[in-house]
Amino acid sequence: MPKNYPEEIKLAALELYLDNKTGAQIAESVNKQFQTDVKAPTIYAWARQYNWKGENAAMTTKSKEIVKEKHSQRLARLQTEHLDTYQNVREKASSELDTLEFDRAFDAVKALDIGIQGERKTIEGMVNLQFVQDVLNVLVDEISDQQVLTKIATKLKH
Repeated sequence: MPKNYPEEIKLAALELYLDNKTGAQIAESVNKQFQTDVKAPTIYAWARQYNWKGENAAMTTKSKEIVKEKHSQRLARLQTEHLDTYQNVREKASSELDTLEFDRAFDAVKALDIGIQGERKTIEGMVNLQFVQDVLNVLVDEISDQQVLTKIATKLKH
């Protein structure tokens, strides 16, 4: 009866396969990393069974998508949260200034200024993020080396 290996072992083997490693090299690396006993013929069987050669094109596309979206989505989400927070501070300070519920008008003006400055800095960050995203898109579109794309995508996952 064939042995069932966890999916993470197969994914590690796939990554090495896409880096053009031999079955023996992949087996050695996976065995060392996961303290298991995968043989080279098993690696080749997985390559046939899961069509890893056909996966190469799909992985290139997927790596490009990960590079383009993963990192920028996280930064965009954080900046949106920051902008929302600063807008709330500015709006509260503005309404408090109108009703003078602060102990001193200076406190309301200071809170309003903090909100406005925070919004400005966050918007500047969004402009910078868009520039970085545009540069990243150009790089990803121009990189054709699967190994480089896989490494970039892996680094941006963390």
